[in-house]
Amino acid sequence: EVRKDIAARLRSIAGHVRAVERMVDEDRYCVDVMRQTMAIEKALARVDALLLEGHLRTCVADAFREGRSDETVKELAEIFNTARR
Repeated sequence: EVRKDIAARLRSIAGHVRAVERMVDEDRYCVDVMRQTMAIEKALARVDALLLEGHLRTCVADAFREGRSDETVKELAEIFNTARR
């Protein structure tokens, strides 16, 4: 169910990106284009949140049960550090 939701959101985001590309081609007002790109960024952030929640519920939980907690914590720390750059 979550996978379907994420896929639908990504298809919607892809459509918005194509619309922004058309806006640029049509030389639309810069602020209008920026509003749309900011909306895309927020939509991607929501996808990231869904992915993270699913990852924590499944992959991370499994890794901890299997004794791979150090590796998993390191991986999560790396992704959060990448996000802050």
